[in-house]
Amino acid sequence: MKFEQKILEAKEKRHSQFVKVAMGLIIISLLCALVIILLSYKPSKKDSVEMVEAVDDRPLPTKPASLPEIPDEELRQIYIKALANYENSLKAELAKIDLIKWNKARSEELASIKDKALAEFTATDYAGAISFMEGLTQLSQTTIAESQQQFKQALSNAQNSYLADQYDDAKFQINQALMLDKTATEAADLSTKIDKLPEIIEQLEKINTAKVENKLDSELQLIKQLLKLAPDRTDAIKRKQVLINAISQRNFNRYISQSYSALKKEDTRTARQKISAAKKIFPKRQEVANATLALQELEKTQRYKMHSENAQKAIASDNWSVAKKQLELALHEQANDKASQQSLAQATAIIAANSEFEQHIKNPYRLSNKTLASKLKNKLDNTAALAKLSPSLNKNRDSLSHLIQEMGKEIIVEISSDKLTNIIVRGVGIVGKTQSKTIKLLPGEYSFEGKRKGFKSKLINVLIPYDKPNFHIKIQCDEPI
Repeated sequence: MKFEQKILEAKEKRHSQFVKVAMGLIIISLLCALVIILLSYKPSKKDSVEMVEAVDDRPLPTKPASLPEIPDEELRQIYIKALANYENSLKAELAKIDLIKWNKARSEELASIKDKALAEFTATDYAGAISFMEGLTQLSQTTIAESQQQFKQALSNAQNSYLADQYDDAKFQINQALMLDKTATEAADLSTKIDKLPEIIEQLEKINTAKVENKLDSELQLIKQLLKLAPDRTDAIKRKQVLINAISQRNFNRYISQSYSALKKEDTRTARQKISAAKKIFPKRQEVANATLALQELEKTQRYKMHSENAQKAIASDNWSVAKKQLELALHEQANDKASQQSLAQATAIIAANSEFEQHIKNPYRLSNKTLASKLKNKLDNTAALAKLSPSLNKNRDSLSHLIQEMGKEIIVEISSDKLTNIIVRGVGIVGKTQSKTIKLLPGEYSFEGKRKGFKSKLINVLIPYDKPNFHIKIQCDEPI
């Protein structure tokens, strides 16, 4: 104890003033004297008797007989140190206790002993003052120890009652704890929590009602509000997670079900939204993968249907380039569709035939070539069935067929000259010298050449039209060399 340490310090100081042997003898004598005095001493003062009665028969420290062996100044310093120890340490610990409320008799007893120690000190009875200070120290330490023990018990009881949601008992126990230690932070914190307990209990009742009624969303919201009041409630934390899992599962199942309902109605937009919502909850669940696959199949079917319809509209309007593109897109969605394959083949053939026929229609004079004309006649025969599907092809086919016939008819060509110019048709034959001659030529481009001795030759390129029954050309060399 600190008081005993002070005694030892005083004795050590005294040892420095005497020789070691003498000091040992003095200490032995002092101890013997103290034992004799304590056994024989009885307080004679009236206030000493009253003090004994006030502390419930607990023996008060007695004043020893004067000890001439220890100088008064040294005893005085021992008392002062003992008082300082009490003031600096024990008094502060006692101040944490609401001592009057907890144990009024003990409070009065401590005050009485302290007063008696001061009285003895004032009367310069330092040995008596030391004795009372020793009693004050021991009683203070006992009081502090008892209060701390009861504080721990009251705090534990308050915590247990708080956890059991027993407000009245928790409030009583925490007040007891704060009475025993007004400075305890943990007790103050627990008191704050206990003050919230009525509101917490009311919230718990609402939570229980929502639970009984199986209102998961309401219960979850109520638990979140509860945890704002009491964040450390482990049962509520666990229940919150259970509810989150249950609500997530319920919502997931609902979204999956709604997605399939939308798929039955071919509402891909709603189905995609519901699948996306379900995926946010459980992204790796097989149900999400299955619903996504079903959505993709429906979208493929819808795209195929759309492209097929667009293709039929294009066919109906004789727009085969658009029809071909739409049929290709339809086959991209359903590659094995026989009808689309057949339509695509027809569209491709019609487009190719139209393109070829239009080129020859734009350049009809090439049709005078019998080999080319023969090939085109075969193609016209081969496209007879396709022409029934395409008005444009049928028109081009008729136009080309007519041109082939026209280009196969010979045109009467009248040649006039001066009987002096020798005329030939390059690649065809000799006309000779003539004033007027008629020949027959197929429509097309020809080169007429005239030659005359002593005159410059002439070369005339002419186009014999297919759409006129006759053609006239004059050629003669009349420019001397």
